[in-house]
Amino acid sequence: MFTKKEITWIIIAIIILGFIIEFSDQSFNTGNFIESHPGFLFAIPIILVPVITKKLVSGIYNIKVEHSIWKAQRWWFTERAKFKRAFPIGLVIPFFLSLMSLGYIKIMTLLQFDAENLPKKRLLKKRGEVRKTEINESDLAFTAAWGFWSLILLAILTAILNQPELAKYSIYYGIWNIIPISQLDGTKLFFGSFPNWVILVIAYIISLVLVLL
Repeated sequence: MFTKKEITWIIIAIIILGFIIEFSDQSFNTGNFIESHPGFLFAIPIILVPVITKKLVSGIYNIKVEHSIWKAQRWWFTERAKFKRAFPIGLVIPFFLSLMSLGYIKIMTLLQFDAENLPKKRLLKKRGEVRKTEINESDLAFTAAWGFWSLILLAILTAILNQPELAKYSIYYGIWNIIPISQLDGTKLFFGSFPNWVILVIAYIISLVLVLL
């Protein structure tokens, strides 16, 4: 289900997110590590819940997804403005901006997913006529949407369980990644199903207000 490279990137994302949460709370100097550094524990469900959700539902949309660190291929809009190799922006930018800002800037754009088509499975599903074998933008959009909804569900459950900080950072993580830039999940949702992107943005705004009350 998970490749070795994917597992590596997920672990790195958990470590970086844990650092971002902890550094924002400025809690590196007190008490037992586990008790005084819950951010690293918070990062585990925040990363794993949407990742596993997208893995599970991707088959419904006839694709296989693999997660990696968020990468940028271009540094400007012109044709020649490309990096020779994809730049791991999700590895560098969130960590160093948090570090340089002493935790005041908390960017949580860490992962992206790439999709592999499952044409044989796609052809087995008929809706009037046999579907085309290519990946549809809506396949990526709905897969991404499930990941966003899973974070809202995580926030609701953890709020019920009296873990308001975990609920808050679950919403923060979703808000950062719903931004439609580069290869983030928000881009896939925005261009593949704009009405659902709008619905989710509204849902996250409402959720943010509730967790901050």
